Amino acid sequence: MDPRTAHKVVVGVDGAPRTIAALRWAASEALRRDAELVAVHAWGSMVRPASYAPVGASASPDECASQAAEVLAAAVRTAFGATPPVPVRQVVDERAVVPALLGHAGDAELLVVASRAPGAPGARGESGPGPITLSCLRQSACPVVVLPTVGDRVAADQRSSTLV
Repeated sequence: MDPRTAHKVVVGVDGAPRTIAALRWAASEALRRDAELVAVHAWGSMVRPASYAPVGASASPDECASQAAEVLAAAVRTAFGATPPVPVRQVVDERAVVPALLGHAGDAELLVVASRAPGAPGARGESGPGPITLSCLRQSACPVVVLPTVGDRVAADQRSSTLV
């Protein structure tokens, strides 16, 4: 391991069941590695209203940051209850998802993401990684673990002995 690499595992969390499962998997991996767990929720895209939205229809950046913090805290509570297996540093980031994840994973041992859910916007029945996952795989300075989705959940709550 590069001496400049921090002992941390970074996981992307948006509150969906598949990312909560990824959070659990990442916590288990952080515990195994004796590393810090950093849960990142990016909210940058929440600030930009759709082109057809009335002017002033979007929440303020402060409101978005507050909502993002609530989503992340709820995901951590859902994943672990009152006692996570490792301390979880919760980070809300105003950037878009890929820059936020890559920014926090730049000095990490590992980046963990859940694959997109089947039927997700843009999936069009396609299997395989979505654009966020592909961008992370192509650009990350650290190894990336992509947890497969089965239905709306990640097949990660039961740890496999095979990791590809």
